[in-house]
Amino acid sequence: MISLQRIFALSLAGLILWNCESKTPPMEYMPDMADSPAREAQEADSNFPNNTSLRLPPVGAVPQGYFPYEYAGWTQSLDALPNKGLANPIKGDLATLQKGEIKYQTYCSPCHGVRGQGNGTVVGPAPRLNMAQSDGSPMAALTSATARAYSDGQIYHIITEGKGAMKSYASQVPSDDRWKIILYVRKLQEYDNRTAGK
Repeated sequence: MISLQRIFALSLAGLILWNCESKTPPMEYMPDMADSPAREAQEADSNFPNNTSLRLPPVGAVPQGYFPYEYAGWTQSLDALPNKGLANPIKGDLATLQKGEIKYQTYCSPCHGVRGQGNGTVVGPAPRLNMAQSDGSPMAALTSATARAYSDGQIYHIITEGKGAMKSYASQVPSDDRWKIILYVRKLQEYDNRTAGK
């Protein structure tokens, strides 16, 4: 006579083999956790306080790899920035300068000019827009003595927060690329210094 254990073992083996070779989905016992209701993006969902399927991040959460700018909203003069702003963490090798040049030509040259002399295609000379800064002075030349006197941190602050007619470029230019632009501007200043009077 076949024992009860042997019948159970053969039944279990048969069930396992049947589930492995079956073309239909296997039977599920209590599938509530496995098959939760799917929600489309921005679909209404009354189970949550904001009545949407999108989950809100916890209060105070920041994106991975994001570091808030510590001088955001600084309204005092650039000379009052502690330690003249942040220090440039990027090394000035050839690849970095090339990337800085690309970003400069894309975002900065329309106003400041290809060589940083304040004569970009947007601002002048006449008969173009001939745009000046809000106080009536001509567009800032990045090769001027004033711009050369700025620290890297002060230029970074201007790109990040804006100054005068120039608005913030923080949303268009990532933080690392801002530092690369500054390195390229320093090369423009060196070039202008070498070629002055020629």
